Amino acid sequence: MIPPVEDEFGHGGCVLVVEDELFIALEVKTVLTEAGFRVLGPASSVDHALDLINEERPNSAVLDFNLGREKVTPIALHLRTLGVPFVLTSATSADELSRHRSLDGISNLGKPTDPIRLVDTVRAMHA
Repeated sequence: MIPPVEDEFGHGGCVLVVEDELFIALEVKTVLTEAGFRVLGPASSVDHALDLINEERPNSAVLDFNLGREKVTPIALHLRTLGVPFVLTSATSADELSRHRSLDGISNLGKPTDPIRLVDTVRAMHA
């Protein structure tokens, strides 16, 4: 088990999870929750994610690139505008990801995603 991290409010912060594959979304949510983070979502579409962000600004985000027929780029752009750090968890090739300016400099943890690496990366975004 990954030891939880807590801030002065008793939690590790709020993490937006955007993933359209239900089982992967639930796994990411569980891993982050057990590590002490409060999870916003998971959202499976661009509109749902943007609605969640507009309701509550997350401290960080974990994003899949392909959301069915949609790409995550509008969410990435909005998060950048808000100054919210994010990471990708996608099987999409580095070549394809590099074609999208909203993803410049963003790490991709790939799929399947190592839970310990995911938690460590999210923790670093909250430091």
